[in-house]
Amino acid sequence: MKQNVGILDTAIRSVIALALLAVAVEGIYGLTISLILGALGAILFVTSSFGVCLLYKALGIDTYADFRDDSYHPN
Repeated sequence: MKQNVGILDTAIRSVIALALLAVAVEGIYGLTISLILGALGAILFVTSSFGVCLLYKALGIDTYADFRDDSYHPN
């Protein structure tokens, strides 16, 4: 599957994922909220690890810079 998550997007997702997982594990909120935060954190962590976001794919968003073509190097 083609990557569609760029490097800045990956960094932001990783930081947010770690924060959500930390809050979920700490148990500051109730069980239901902690499970939701944990699931969101896990999803963000997986999408940042593999560089593929299915929501981006469905919406047609691509933040991954593919430097194999010359579209990022204007004349």
